[in-house]
Amino acid sequence: MIVRFVKRQGRRYGVYVDRDRAPALRIESAPGYDDDLPHDLLHFVAEAEFGLDGGVFGDLATGGNARIFEPVDQTLVRKMWREKRKRRCVLPDGRRSEVLAAALETAWRTRKATDTELERLLPLLDELAARWRGLRPGESIDLIWPRRERPRRAAAPAGARRARKSSHPRIRAWPRS
Repeated sequence: MIVRFVKRQGRRYGVYVDRDRAPALRIESAPGYDDDLPHDLLHFVAEAEFGLDGGVFGDLATGGNARIFEPVDQTLVRKMWREKRKRRCVLPDGRRSEVLAAALETAWRTRKATDTELERLLPLLDELAARWRGLRPGESIDLIWPRRERPRRAAAPAGARRARKSSHPRIRAWPRS
């Protein structure tokens, strides 16, 4: 899965997702624009690096739309929203992703990481921020989701969450443009 962050005119950006196993998705004007690191870019790093498959980008990798993306192919919009009404999208790692994205941004801006996991990601955030600042409107950064796309699994019973690794190996396949 390739996720494209496109800088737009007037402090806006869009997110486009190209998937092998499901239709391409987009958000034309994503929330949380920043001149250095857009909010969704921080989410991508947090979810990719900390192994959060139950966040926004993990949901996209299972064929979902994370409640906020719409198909690039407009003929699929009606079908997607009809299916959305049938099943509720739950992002079990959504809150953790928000907390980690905020911690990454704070650590990057203050240069004070609260732990080694955040500290090891500061050079990556420096690189992404430099690339983002260098973009003109219409240009983009493409990032590759580090885990393979897979079919959606049935939800686990309450309290039966699987254990997660505390750290994820550094991703060498991304970023790319």
